[in-house]
Amino acid sequence: MAQGTYDTINRIFDTFAVTSRSRYVYVYDMEKNISRWSLNAVDYFGLTGEYIYNASSVWENRIHPDDRDNYNEYIQASFAGKKVNPNIEYRAKNKNGEYVVCSCRGVVIKDYAGKPVFYACSIINKGIVDNNDPITLLPNHYEMLNHMRQLKLKKKEYAILMINFMDFGDINRRYGYGIGNNILRATAKKLISEAADVGKVYRGEGTTLALISETMSIDDIKKFYGRMRSFTREALAINGKKVGAEIGGGVILAADFEVDEHSIYTSAKYALNFSKHQRHGNLIIFHNDELDNKKSNIDMVDAVRNSVINGMDGFYLEYQPIVSSVDGRLVGMEVFVRWQKEPFGSVSPAEFVPWLEQDQVFYNLGNWILENALKDATEIRRNIRDFYLSVNLAFMQLERSEFRTTLIDILRKTGYPSTGLCLELTSGSRQLSIEHLESQVEFLKACGVRIGLDVTDFASLDYARQLPIDLVNIVPALTENISKNMTNKYVIESITSFTHRLHIRTCFTGIEDEETAQIARQYPVSDLMGYYYGRPCRIEAFKQLELYKNAL
Repeated sequence: MAQGTYDTINRIFDTFAVTSRSRYVYVYDMEKNISRWSLNAVDYFGLTGEYIYNASSVWENRIHPDDRDNYNEYIQASFAGKKVNPNIEYRAKNKNGEYVVCSCRGVVIKDYAGKPVFYACSIINKGIVDNNDPITLLPNHYEMLNHMRQLKLKKKEYAILMINFMDFGDINRRYGYGIGNNILRATAKKLISEAADVGKVYRGEGTTLALISETMSIDDIKKFYGRMRSFTREALAINGKKVGAEIGGGVILAADFEVDEHSIYTSAKYALNFSKHQRHGNLIIFHNDELDNKKSNIDMVDAVRNSVINGMDGFYLEYQPIVSSVDGRLVGMEVFVRWQKEPFGSVSPAEFVPWLEQDQVFYNLGNWILENALKDATEIRRNIRDFYLSVNLAFMQLERSEFRTTLIDILRKTGYPSTGLCLELTSGSRQLSIEHLESQVEFLKACGVRIGLDVTDFASLDYARQLPIDLVNIVPALTENISKNMTNKYVIESITSFTHRLHIRTCFTGIEDEETAQIARQYPVSDLMGYYYGRPCRIEAFKQLELYKNAL
C-alpha cells in the first residue's frame, strides 16, 4: 500500500482517536478496503492488528448473526452517501466469544468531487459503560474482570470467591421474579456488609455474586463463606417473611501473573459449579483435593482457553463406533474432543470440558466440534443410510438463542442430513430453565434432529418425561461391573423397561468384553457401545475398521 494512504488514514484517525476503556475508534478507507483501529479495540475484540485489510468482512463476522442484515443495510446506505441516523446499535463478539452491545456513531468523509472515500466511526461498549447491575447496584462482571486485570498488571495476589444459589430458578417459581430479585438484592447487601474491610463485591453472570480480596487467607474465606451460608439459610427474610435458601461457593487464589484473568474467572465458576452439583454447597477451592481432576491446574486452564481463542489450536476429534444390539452391524458413532499441547501432552476431555463449559469460549468450541464432526461423518452417512452421528450439546450452545441460526448454517454448509444427527443433552443442561430447554428442543426436533440424553440414574431420566427424547445412553458409571453389581442391574432393568415402553431408542455403553455384551443384549436396548467394539480414533482410522468395511 502506498505511504500516502497510511498518512491519510493516520491523519483522520488522530483527529477522531479520543479513546477510553469503553470507547473504540476506527477509520476505514473505502477504496483500498483498509482500516486502522484503536489499540484498545484490537485487544478487546481480538483483531489481528491495528491495520486490517478486508476490514468490512472481518468486522461483519464479529457482528451477531441476527444484527448483520440491519448493519449491512445501514453501512451500504452510509457509504452510498445517503442520509442516515449517525447512530446505530448492534451486538459484536469480543475475543472471548461474548456478545456485547455496541453503540456506534459514524461519519462519511468525501473527496473534493463529493465521492465518499473514508468512514470514521466511534464505538461505545455499552457492556462496560453500563457498569452497574440495576438489581443489586453492584458493579458487573466486566468491571470485575477489569479489576482482576489491574491486579495482574500490578502483580498483586488476590482471592476470588463466587457464590450462587443452588437453584435460583426454583426460588423464582416459588416466590415470583419480584421476590427473587429482592432475595438477590438482600444477599448482595449482606455480602457488601461482610466484605466492607476485606474486599470488593461484584455481580457476576446470571445470579452469581463475587468477592475479590487482596488480604484474605483461605481460612478467612472459609469463615466468611460460612457466615454467608448461615445468613441465606437462617436470616434471609423478605417483607418480614423468612426465606431459607442454600448457596454454593467456589474460590481460587490468583498468584500467577502470566495467567489471563478470564481463565481465573472461569476456574472460579468451575469450582462454584462443582460445589453446587457435586458437594451440596460445601466450599470448593480450585485445585485442591476435593476436586476430582487433580491434574487440572490454572496453567492448563489458561492454555486450553487460549487454544480455543487461537483457532482451536491443539484440538482434534476422535470417534467411537456404535453397533446394533441385534446383528452387531455399525449404526452410528459418537464424537469426542481431544486436546494435546506441550508441556501438558495429551489431556483427557474429562480434565478440561467440565470447567471450560463455564466459559463463554466453549460456545465456539462446541460449534467447531459440531461442524467438523458433520464434515467427517458426511461420507459415512452417504454409504450407510441409517447411520447417525452423536454429538454432546454444550450448555453454552443451548443457552444462546443464536445457536439455532448457527446450527442451520452448519447443516447447510456441511450438507449433512439433520435426520442423521443426534444432539445429546448432558448434565450441564440442567442449569437452564425447563421452559427455555423445551423451546430449544422443540426447534431442534422441527429441524429433524434427534435428541439424546445421558442417563446416570433415575433423576437424570426425568427429562424423558418432560422432553421428546429420541435416544437414551446408559453411561458406563451404571454399566461397569454389572455382573457383580446387583443394584445397577435392577436400575438398568427399570430404565430400559421405561424407555422400551416409550419407544425410546436406548444405547448400552461401556461394554469392554463379550460377557458384558451378552448381559447387555438381555435388556430391550437397540444399540451397544464400548471398547469391545472399538476405541475412539480419528476419522481416517475409523474408516479402516472392519465394522465400517463390513457395513458398506
